[in-house]
Amino acid sequence: MRRKRTASVIVRAVPLVAMALAAGVVAGGLNAVHSSHPPTRSPQLASAVGAAGDKPYGVGAAPFAHRPSTSCAASACHGGGAIGKAGSEHSTWTREAAPSATGDPHAKAYSVLFNPVSVRMGQLLGFDGKKEPLPHENTRCLVCHSVAEGAGGGDDREQFLAEGVGCGGCHGPADKWIAEHTLPSWKARSNESKWKDFGFVPTKNLVARTLNCASCHVGDGTRDMNHDFIAAGHPRLAFEPARFHAQPDYRKHWTEKAPARDFEVRVWVVGQAATLRAAVNLLYERARKAETPNVSHPWPEFSGYSCFSCHQTIGGDALRGERSATARPVGNPPWEVWANAGAGVAAETCGTAFPGVSSPQLLKVQELRKLMGAKREPNPAEVARLALAARDELDQWLAQLQAAEDRELVPVPEGTPRRIAHLLTSRALNGDKLADHDWDALASTYLGAASMWTATGGRGGREALWGEPLARVYGALKFPPGSNGPVKFGKPELDTIYKQLELLRDTTGTPEGK
Repeated sequence: MRRKRTASVIVRAVPLVAMALAAGVVAGGLNAVHSSHPPTRSPQLASAVGAAGDKPYGVGAAPFAHRPSTSCAASACHGGGAIGKAGSEHSTWTREAAPSATGDPHAKAYSVLFNPVSVRMGQLLGFDGKKEPLPHENTRCLVCHSVAEGAGGGDDREQFLAEGVGCGGCHGPADKWIAEHTLPSWKARSNESKWKDFGFVPTKNLVARTLNCASCHVGDGTRDMNHDFIAAGHPRLAFEPARFHAQPDYRKHWTEKAPARDFEVRVWVVGQAATLRAAVNLLYERARKAETPNVSHPWPEFSGYSCFSCHQTIGGDALRGERSATARPVGNPPWEVWANAGAGVAAETCGTAFPGVSSPQLLKVQELRKLMGAKREPNPAEVARLALAARDELDQWLAQLQAAEDRELVPVPEGTPRRIAHLLTSRALNGDKLADHDWDALASTYLGAASMWTATGGRGGREALWGEPLARVYGALKFPPGSNGPVKFGKPELDTIYKQLELLRDTTGTPEGK
């Protein structure tokens, strides 16, 4: 293997995923796609999608210049000062107006590079300020913790840094659209035109929004938060868009216009597709770089695998594989369980959430998963080739979802959350065993079912009784106090999860779903 690791860093490789059960907590489920639909465009989408080459808009970096976020802060624009109100979006976002326990984390993204954890990470990674810049000056950190790298140098660089991930980080570099978006003609432009012609990310479109989020929260060709960073103390990037939207301390500067059921179901479906797309693209970029011998690009990259398949207590009853129906070769950790877990159910049900969209078979994705699970060190050239094909397959699916969303959508049918929850919980079980005992697979199933529970109204909704088994699953998945991993995740916890998922499966069962 071509790897270069620092021993003092490796021993600290324990990942962190924060979870909470509350109204609005959400995420995905596990399993391959079961669909009779071919992975082709429906006729009504042919013109909308075909013209874009079966790729969604909003992916990548727009070739325009950034403007400081203060450009949006005039009282007549988005700086009205009434926190949480329309016309005060900048005021709501900025950290100066946020109590210590709330706010928008993006506004604090640069300042965290000075805290003790970041300083310690820099020391472990060799960011000493001599051979390698300190974290607050290091491009490897700044590409996600600020828009300054995308903005380049110049007199405004210090301003960009101080703002962290400012307005342009989510809405696109503003140089070309900042004046245009104030004109009456702006509303008449299509979302695709706003992106392609002006570099504006139309965040009201969930596909464009989530793909933009994933560029940092999963990674891409220029943003690669790898295993060395995790080992040094960086939180693991386990991106679940619906869960992120529901963080209780995330003070949002916008209000979702869609009804709760529509939003929760659609953001979950889009989240599974976009997260997997970003993970596949990141694998492609890593494999492509690994084709040329270079110690800066180790292969295989451990952060692409399930952390807890390696980082677990071993010996005696602690071994968990006996509770699982999924057999894996010894020493071969599963690839991207987190990103793959909900894709099957999302693909099968996407036509209900987005009418007119065909359920994709994701055959190339399945081939890629098989290749990544067959060998400890798969051939990077073969991986890059197949990952590129899988990315194109996912792009086609996302383009269909995006085109459907840009049309006027009908409300999501009332029974959809129940159906999705039933599919998730059913496929997490296999006879008297769990389909997969991996923590990531089970956490994703929990989050997906919790998302659907929220879509039905949560504690005050029609499916309030789901709350108790969901809480018990959460209790079995929760990290022990003082730990940043499921260090005591063994047979007792798996037995609890099995029983509660079985209860949820039966509770959510319908004649169509069984």
